Amino acid sequence: MRHAAIATSVRLPLGADEILEKLIKNLKISKARFIREAVIEKIEDMLDIQEIQKVLAKKEKTYSMEELKREFGLES
Repeated sequence: MRHAAIATSVRLPLGADEILEKLIKNLKISKARFIREAVIEKIEDMLDIQEIQKVLAKKEKTYSMEELKREFGLES
C-alpha cells in the first residue's frame, strides 16, 4: 500500500551530490529513496530529542538501566 506523498526539491552542494551519487550506486537504491529515508530518520530523531528535553525539563528523578534491572530483579 502506498502512502500519499508530496514532491519537493533539494539543492545540494556539488561535492555532496557527487558523494551521494557514489553512495546510492553502491547501495543500489534511488536518490529519492535515500533522501526520503534520511529526512524521515532526521525527523524521528528530532522528535525524540524534543521528548527527552521535555522529560529533562521536569527535573524529575531518572533511573539508569542498571538501577531498573536491580529494582525489578533482572540482573544477569
